[in-house]
Amino acid sequence: MVVARGMVVATAPARHTYARMNIEFHYYTIRHLARCAGFSEAESAEIAISSQLVDECLAPWEIVDARGEVEARTEVTQNYLFWDERVAEGIYRPFHFIPGDRDIASARRADGAASRGAVTADSPLAREVLIAALRTRNLMRIGIALHAYADSWAHQGFSADIEPQNALDPASPLPAVGHLQAFGAPDDPRRRWTDPRLAAGEREADNAARFAVAAGKIYRFLRAYRREDFADEVFVVERIAGIWRRPAPSGDSAARASDYIIELDLPPYEPEAWAREAGGAIAGLSARSPDSFAAGYSRLAWLKGAAMKASSAAGAARGRIPAERYRGSRFERWNAAAGEHRAFCLSIFKERGTI
Repeated sequence: MVVARGMVVATAPARHTYARMNIEFHYYTIRHLARCAGFSEAESAEIAISSQLVDECLAPWEIVDARGEVEARTEVTQNYLFWDERVAEGIYRPFHFIPGDRDIASARRADGAASRGAVTADSPLAREVLIAALRTRNLMRIGIALHAYADSWAHQGFSADIEPQNALDPASPLPAVGHLQAFGAPDDPRRRWTDPRLAAGEREADNAARFAVAAGKIYRFLRAYRREDFADEVFVVERIAGIWRRPAPSGDSAARASDYIIELDLPPYEPEAWAREAGGAIAGLSARSPDSFAAGYSRLAWLKGAAMKASSAAGAARGRIPAERYRGSRFERWNAAAGEHRAFCLSIFKERGTI
């Protein structure tokens, strides 16, 4: 556990701290909301998989020609090399930590001083990014933007940078970047946790309640996109919020996903399905797909990232994809959408003076 001034901030399981919003919300909840909003099964899948892929792409795939020469590399949208400023600028900020309303963030803090990069739930910038994606009518752009928008609830009060405002425990050996010192607590929809940085009355976080509000907002956006009302919002959200109010099943990822698969009749998530569909061959010792429930801000993942940075493995590719299979594939279209999302975000962040 992490303790700050005698207060328990977050409890880390012995082996992993699962950042469950990464898939419980980004895939299962988004797929449920999209389907209830009136999207077809194929459309709902495209939106939800696009959302979840943001957390899955930690290393690039190499696109190779017939001679095995590298033509291009795919997008990286999640990474643990937090000390590299390019990661904060090109990955964390556009995909996971969209800067929020500094006045709101400051008002919630005990010290009254939030940085300009502090995330706030449903912030004007996060909404602008989502609305811009909706206007493209590109379902993959929409899924990617929904990931960043949803993270504005989970990551509120934290920022993409290494800075004191992210410290829950000043004595922690872990750097004050993102919500690393809170481990996966901010991402877990079934978790209640304490944030000692906040003013009295603000410190107790009930993620199920937070994420229910996020789900309702997203449902409204999706229904508005389809030019339909959202009179049934409370019933749609309650079906997913009821799951969050219960303890998670013990066991592996399949057990943790069972509530969504059985109760909501949602197809299970298949990691890296679009890359494999495009002919992707995973390189070397990383042949096993990542456990989507274990992805995110876990102690193990950050330590692995540090080890990679210190070794010759830094910059290694996830695998190779033949160019002829990649062209026109869903994975190529998703990568194009991710690049467009990043470019749009960096443009408006610069325009608004947040970077």
